[in-house]
Amino acid sequence: MRSILWLAGLIIFIQSAFAADYSFKMSANGMSSWTFSNPSSPDINGGSGVENTTINLIVGKRYAIVSLGAVVGHPFQVIAKGSSSVNDIVLLAEGSAVGSLESDSGINWTDDSNGNLQFTVTSGLVAAMTQSGHTTGYRCEQHPDAMRGNFAIFNSGSVIADPLPPIPLGTQSIGLQTVVTSMTAPLGILFPNDNTSRAFVYEQNGFVRVLESSGTLRTVPFLNCSSRLVPIGAFGPGSYDERGLIGMALHPNFGTAGNNKIYTHTSEPVSGTADFTVTHSSPFDHQEVIAEWSVSTTDTNQINPATRRELMRIDHPDFNHNGGTMAFGKDGYLYIGMGDGGTADDEGNGHDPAIGNGQNTNVILGKILRIDVAGNNSTNGKYGIPADNPFVSSGGLKEIFVSGVRNPYSFTVDKVTGQIFLGEVGQNDIEEIDILTSASKGKNLGWRLKEGTFFFDSRGTSDGVVVTQPVMPLPSNLLEPIAEYDHRAGPAGPGDGIAIVAGYIYRGTAPSLAGKYIFGDLAGPSFFTPGGRLFYLDTGNQIKEFRLPGSQSNLGLFIKGFGQDLAGDIYVCASGNLAPFLQQGQIIKIIPGPVPTATHNWTLFK
Repeated sequence: MRSILWLAGLIIFIQSAFAADYSFKMSANGMSSWTFSNPSSPDINGGSGVENTTINLIVGKRYAIVSLGAVVGHPFQVIAKGSSSVNDIVLLAEGSAVGSLESDSGINWTDDSNGNLQFTVTSGLVAAMTQSGHTTGYRCEQHPDAMRGNFAIFNSGSVIADPLPPIPLGTQSIGLQTVVTSMTAPLGILFPNDNTSRAFVYEQNGFVRVLESSGTLRTVPFLNCSSRLVPIGAFGPGSYDERGLIGMALHPNFGTAGNNKIYTHTSEPVSGTADFTVTHSSPFDHQEVIAEWSVSTTDTNQINPATRRELMRIDHPDFNHNGGTMAFGKDGYLYIGMGDGGTADDEGNGHDPAIGNGQNTNVILGKILRIDVAGNNSTNGKYGIPADNPFVSSGGLKEIFVSGVRNPYSFTVDKVTGQIFLGEVGQNDIEEIDILTSASKGKNLGWRLKEGTFFFDSRGTSDGVVVTQPVMPLPSNLLEPIAEYDHRAGPAGPGDGIAIVAGYIYRGTAPSLAGKYIFGDLAGPSFFTPGGRLFYLDTGNQIKEFRLPGSQSNLGLFIKGFGQDLAGDIYVCASGNLAPFLQQGQIIKIIPGPVPTATHNWTLFK
C-alpha cells in the first residue's frame, strides 16, 4: 500500500513540477537525516544522496519538493533556523502543522497531503527566515534536532551603483606618431614575418590593405570581401554597426615553406544551413563565417578569391556582440572570439532563457573557440578539433576553449609567453582583462552570472546591473579577470569607458615601456564622442592612464584595435567616426614620450 501511495505521489509531483522552475526529492534516512536526491538541475545542489545538504534557493523561482512526509512520518518544514530546534520559527509546514507564511499569496504554498509540496521563494520569505538573527533552513517536524539543514539564498542582492574608483593618471608618458590616414574603418594591423617589411590592415567594410614600410597604402587591396558582407549600417546607411570584416589572422607559417594562407571572420547574409545555430523564432540577422584564403601565386600583394575555403558558419540572432578577433596561439591552433548573440544582457530571442548563451556549453555563442585549421575531424569535416579541448570527451561543443563570454571583441597573443590577453566588453558596468593560458581550458569567465569580478543580474526587460549577491549558484570553474574598470559615473567620479579594446605587452626597445601591457577604451565614458583612452597595467595589475603629448586628455579618436610589429612596437587603429564609414581612419604608432621634435625622420616598422 505504501509503495502505491508513493507512486501516486510521484506521479502528482511530476505533473505539478511542470509549474515549478526547479524540483527535487527529500527522503528520510531513518530518523537521523534528510537525503537529497533527484534534482531537476545542478543549480539546486551539486549532487544527490547528500545528508542534510545545503539546498540552493533563488529568489523569484518556484520549487517543487516530493518529501513523502505525510506518508512516512517526517513532515518537511521551511524555517527561520535558530541555534537549536527550540529557537526555530516554522514558516511553511507539511501536514497538520501550520506555518506563519502559508497564506502568503506570493509564496503560494501548496501541500497535496501526498508528500508533494510547492512554494515560491520571495524576498519576504527570505526576510522571515533571517529575522532576529535566524538563518535560512529546513527541518523535519518530528525529528527537528537531527533532520535539519540549510538553504543558500541567491538573487537577493542590492544594486551596486558605483562599482569602482576612477582610473588614475599614471607617470608614464608616450608619444604618438601618425603612420597613415584616410582609411575607412581599420580594426587591426598584422605584420607578416616574410621579409617584405609590409603590414596588412583589415577594415570593417571588407577591405584588407597593404601598408608599405614607407607609410604608403597600395591602391589595390590585398583582399576585397565587401560583396560577401551584410549591408553595413545597422540603423540605416552610414550608421553604427558591429558587423563586417571583424577579424583576420595570418597562418603562423605565413611566408615560409610555401604557406600563404590567411583567415577571416565576416558577418554575411544568411545562406543555407549553418554549422551551429540556436533556437530563434524569427529570421536570423546574419551568419558569422570563418574562412581560409590563399595569396595569389602571381601577385603576393593580392589574395586569390578563388581559393576561399569556408571553415565554419554560425547563425547569429542580432547585429551586435559578434566577437571578432582571431589569432593563432603558440600551440599552432586558431582561437576565435564569438559573442553571445547580441541584444543585451544575454537575454531574449535566440538566447538560452534559463542561463544565457554564455553559460550553455551546447551553444557556440558566448565562447572562445579553438580549432585546428589543418585537421578534418570536426562535424563538417572542414577543420580539426584539438585532442585536448575541454569538451572533446564530455558534454558540450568540442570547439569550445572557454565559456561564459559576452563579447570578446578583441584579444591578443603575447609573442614571448604565448599568453592570450582578452578584452571582454561588458554590458552596463564593467570592462575586464582576462589572461588565458593552456591551464584555462574549460574555464568559465562568468557571463551572464558575473560581469568582471562582480555578480550580474540580467533583470529581464530592465537593464542588467551588478549586484552584491549572485543571482543563482555559480559554476565551480570560474576564471577571474586580472584587471577591470567601470562605466558608471558616481560619487567616486565619472565612468572610465564604454568598451575595452585589447592591446599588447610592449616588446620593443624603449626601456620605459618594456613589459607593460598597453590597451585602450573605444570612446571613454561617452559612446558617441571620439574620446578613446590609452591605458597600461602597472604594478599589481593596476590600470593607469598614459600621459599623452601636450594637453591631450584623450586620443580624440575612437580606438578600434591594436597591432604589434616584429620588433615589438605597438600601433593603434583609430577613427574619427564611430560608424565604419567616411575616410577618418588612422594608424598611429606608440613611442616613448616626450614626442621628438622631428616627426618625419623615423622608421615606420621593422
